[in-house]
Amino acid sequence: SAAGVLAVEGVVIPSISSPNTLTNKRVTARVLTVTSSATPTANTDNADVIYITALAAAITNITTNLTETPAAGDQLEYWIVDNATPRAISWGSAFTAGGAVLPTTTTTSKPLHVFFERDPANTSWFCQSAYSDL
Repeated sequence: SAAGVLAVEGVVIPSISSPNTLTNKRVTARVLTVTSSATPTANTDNADVIYITALAAAITNITTNLTETPAAGDQLEYWIVDNATPRAISWGSAFTAGGAVLPTTTTTSKPLHVFFERDPANTSWFCQSAYSDL
């Protein structure tokens, strides 16, 4: 239809570089499950939601084995479930309190949900909410 625009039967097909708006489309979150680890390994280039299950030891530093090339505004969720014993959590330098305080422990057998957003300067993950499910 025009230079650099792909269309099929008059319908513009969005491309990676086009500014088209997508409506009524679903983006499926990339999920990573990690079984109990004091220094869980995660790559935010491959995961938007990280489940840490059956946590049997304190998390000494989530930042230690975190790899990433995030962009400002990226979002990240952690779900952490202990093994029926509350466990301490140390987030490390990649995480900062934002709209919510960083939780420092799990609640016995209740999933801890922590939601982060990358800050505008792209220097850390800001904690936007943190709660344990009922």
